[in-house]
Parts: sequence; C-alpha cells; structure tokens
Amino acid sequence: MIARMVLAAGSVMMAGACLATRGGVAPTGDVPAAGAEALALVAQARERMESGRLTEGLQLFQRAAELDPKSGELAEEYGIALAAAGLEEQAVEQLQRATALSPAGEGILGILLAQRSEEPAGQEAAVRHLEASLAANPDNDAARFHLVQTLLRLRRGEAAAAALAPLLSARPNDPRLQLMAGRAARQAGRLPEAEAYLRQAAERPPTQVEGTLELVETLAAAAKYQEAATVLGEFLQTHGATLEGLIRYATLLLRAGDQAKARKVLDDVLSRDENSAEALMLRAFIAMGDNELELAERLYRKVLALEPNNFTAAIELARVVRLLGRAEEARTMLMAVLARVEGGDPAQALFVSEAVRELAVLDLLAKKPEAARVWLDRLREGPVTRATLLLWAEYFRLRAAYREGLEWLGSLPADESDRFELERRALEGEFLLALGEEARASEVLAPLLAGDREMVRRAISVFQRVRRHREAVACARQALERFPDDVEIRFALGAALERSGEWEAAVEAFRGVIAAEPDNALALNYLGYMFAERGVNLEEARTLLERAVALDPTSGAFQDSLGWVYFRLGDLARAEKHLTRAAALEPYDPTVCEHLADLYRATGDAGRAAATYRRALELEPEEEGQRERILAKLAELTGDSAP
Repeated sequence: MIARMVLAAGSVMMAGACLATRGGVAPTGDVPAAGAEALALVAQARERMESGRLTEGLQLFQRAAELDPKSGELAEEYGIALAAAGLEEQAVEQLQRATALSPAGEGILGILLAQRSEEPAGQEAAVRHLEASLAANPDNDAARFHLVQTLLRLRRGEAAAAALAPLLSARPNDPRLQLMAGRAARQAGRLPEAEAYLRQAAERPPTQVEGTLELVETLAAAAKYQEAATVLGEFLQTHGATLEGLIRYATLLLRAGDQAKARKVLDDVLSRDENSAEALMLRAFIAMGDNELELAERLYRKVLALEPNNFTAAIELARVVRLLGRAEEARTMLMAVLARVEGGDPAQALFVSEAVRELAVLDLLAKKPEAARVWLDRLREGPVTRATLLLWAEYFRLRAAYREGLEWLGSLPADESDRFELERRALEGEFLLALGEEARASEVLAPLLAGDREMVRRAISVFQRVRRHREAVACARQALERFPDDVEIRFALGAALERSGEWEAAVEAFRGVIAAEPDNALALNYLGYMFAERGVNLEEARTLLERAVALDPTSGAFQDSLGWVYFRLGDLARAEKHLTRAAALEPYDPTVCEHLADLYRATGDAGRAAATYRRALELEPEEEGQRERILAKLAELTGDSAP
C-alpha cells in the first residue's frame, strides 16, 4: 500500500531500480584512461550494492567520482547509492551536481528534498523534480505521494488534489489518501467535499486522530462551530483531554455562543494550570461579556504579568479600565502601548490601530471632538471599518457638522459588508434629517423601513437620535405589524412613546418587553427610571432597578437610576452609594452629575452641589429643558444666575 511505497522509496530496492535505469553498459568509443578506470569502478560498485555490501559499494562510487568529477551520469548513480544507504545530505549534493537527471533520479532527488526541506524554496524545488519524474513516469506512486504532501505543505490545495486524483481513484478507501484529499479540498476552499473525506478518515484507526482534528478545523472554517465543538468534545473524552485541546474546545464553544460551557471548560483548564495565558485571555473575554469587569481586569493583569509583550491583553485591559470609569488611567495604558509598538514591526500595526481607536473613544466620550480628530486621522491609514465609521459619526455629531459628515460618507469606497452599508445609509439619513432635508432623507430611509428586522431597527433609531419621536412611534408600530415578536422594536416603541409624552402607552410597551424577557436589563432600567422620575410606583421601581443592577453592575446608567429611586424614597445613604458609583462609571454624563448634585444639596453640602451642577453644565446637557433646570437649581443654591 501507500505507506510501504513511501518506505521503499528510501530503500535499497529503490536504489537498485534506479541504478538499473543507467543500464550498466559502458559507452563505446574512445574513453580516457581515467574515465575507463571510473567505469570499471562503477561496475564493481553496482555489484557490491546489489549484493548488499553498501559500504564497499559507496567507497568504489566515491573513487569513481574522484576520477571523473565532471560526469553527470556518475554523479546521479553515486547520489542514488548514497540515498539507498540513508546518507541523504550527501545524496542531494551529488544529485544536484548532475547536469541532467533521469526520471528515476528526478524522483529520488524530489523525494529527498520533500523530506528534508523546511523552507518554501526547497519545497518548490522538490515539486519541480517530482513533477519532472511523473511527466516521464506517471506510475511512480512514491513520487506522486511525496508531491501531494509537498503541495499541501505549500498550501496549494487545488494542485495537491489534482496530483492525488490517480492514487485516490485506484484506492478510494485508503484512509491516508482520504485524509490527504480532505486537506487538499479544505485548502482549495471546497469545505463540504473536505468534510466528507475527513469524516471517512476520522472513522479509521490509522488516521482517526489526524482526521478528527482536521475535521474539527474544517467545520470551524465553515462556521459550523457547534458541530465542531461537539466533534472535538467527544474526541477529548475518548482520547484524553490535553490543556491545548480543552482551550481549543472552549474557543469553539464561545464561537458557538455557549458561554456557560466555555466558562466551565476554561475554569477547568485554569484549575490545572493557573498560568495558561491563552485560557486567561479567553476567560477574561467571557468575564467582559458577563459584565464582570473587575474579574476581567484581574485576569488581564495576570496575563500581562506572564507575558509583558501581550499587547492584545494590554489594550483590552485599558478598555476594561475605561469601562470602569478610570478614563485617565486607560489613556496612560494606551499611550504606553503606542510607545512600544509604533515604528516597529509591521506585524504590530494592528495593535497601533486598536490603541489609536481606543484613544479616539476616550476623547469622544469626553466630548472633545478636536482632540479625537488627531486619532481619527491616524485611522485613515487603514480601511474604514464599521467601528471606525461609528467613531467618525460621533465626531460629526459633536460638532453638528452634518454637511461635512455627508461629504465624508460620500467619499467612502463601496464596502461588501452588509452591516457597513446599513450603517452608512442610516447615518446618511440621520445627517439629512438633522439638516432638514426631508425628501432626500426619506429616499434614503424608505428602503430600510421596508427591509428586514435589523434594517427597520436601525431606521427607527435614526428618528430617535434626531428627536423625531412621533415618527419613531409610527415606524415602530408599523414594524410590529410585520415583526410582532421583535422585542427590540417593542423596546424602541416604548422609548419613543415616553419621549413623545405618551407615558401610559410607554409603560405598557415596557411591561410587554419585560414579560417577554424578564432579564432584559435595559427595559428594567427604563421602566424603573420612568417611575422614579415621576415619583410613582417607587417600590416597584426599586425592585426593577435592583434587578437591572444585579444583571449589569458596571452600567453607570443603571447605578444612576437605582441611586435616583433611593433618593426619591428618601434613603440618602443608599442613594449616595449608587450615585457616586454612577459618576465614576459615567464621568461625562450631565444627568448623572445633576442627580449627584441634587444629593449633595439634600445633604447640605452646598459647595459640592454647586461645583457638581457647574460640571453638569460644562458637559452640555442635551435633554430638553435640562440646562434651564440646572441653572435654576444653581441660582437657588448660590443666589447667582451665572454658571
């Protein structure tokens, strides 16, 4: 079978067959004395090799080569003999001296290069020699087998599949050939075909391990993450779980959306090896998704203690710190990353762009658009992603530069991503509405309103952002006729109703959301805050908001709402706890500042109250009537109407 052919390729049997290709007959005509002596030595060397006396045969070949160093045929025969003796390096040297190789010599040299070469250049040379051998002798199965292996190493899947076809046709049930066919099809992007071959290879003992692992990666490449995780999980149970295998299993579970099981697997890994940086990174990622930011911070710091040059961990840590309300600490971390990766290895360009993007976020959150522009301009060096698009949009909003924003959107090249194009169209509609260009805005937004769920949601959010709340209500109600089970659209309806003054209808909408999704923290917070603002249903509001905070304790908005309901209930101690936490998490929110100032005023701390009211005014409150309300409170407190 194939395995035996491959072994035979480096054996005396192979060498004998190749020696026979030169015929063993001395050329006729006049031969110089040295040449004649060399031919005699070759004849003796052949006899010794054929009788198994390899050392003597090689010594005779060496003496012959010294007598006739320019003979290409002698160099080939000597090289084949060296190969038969297992002296591969010397064999390659001799075979490469030959000016022209026979088909057998081409095959032997190609096999040797295929087995020995690590670099692509050596592997490409192996391919050339093996293809030359097969052009003359298509039935050289050993050469064909090595050609396929080398093409796979070079990731030339289509060529590997074509070269493998004769072997696979002759032996369709050979598991080693099925494994190679699966690899070739995967490299060629024919994933269903690869999956079929690899499932067969995974069922046979000789290729079970390799076939299963290749199958897992093929399923992952096809985005069949749950199936890939199932196959790998069963394999690990049967064959034993290594830490590396468990980490890969957790990664697949995460991609499949099974965070609970991934968390359990990673906790198992870390119980065995608490210093596994890869497991720590994945566990920190899950912690962020679960809003366990303090845990995520500890995990990322541990990764950096183990791997100080792990820039992904450094940037993620800065992001966590920013989410925890420590903006300046996050800025310091990001600047430190930039100092280490800028102007260095081009492979680190991704870290530069990620750090720059986070710095832009910090300045935009601080409502410093001109400072953010410095970082945004640096992002122009790469392609405009959806994340970058959203940052630029916020920059134009903060400056109310909607015409400039439209021009910038129009200058962007077309993008194949549906989500990118959806975002661009929504922003175009938003900016046109902000400029009062109703007809053009309608043309842009109409296809979104008639589109799928995601398109409709985005269109409704456009009307909400430009404070066209009654239009948002109308659009949301029409959308619910098409998508009656869509909780996000129902939430948008509730928000638009509340902002357009339809309070009772808004309460009903949010109760509907909570009935459908009892753990919808956003709906719990919205309805609880509505009650707190009106001073009604305060005990129910407290219950709703405590649930919201339990679901996401790192949300500054949720902490503010809970603090505000405690303020309304007269529990100033608990109000202070939550409002102070909210101000740390949302340092640039004018409403949070106003609530905290109200608390200071209620506790008799007039100085801190006045300073915090002034801070709220600096943050440019956007809520209708909010600026006037804060000015009035400040005037009552200080007797001065000036901010």
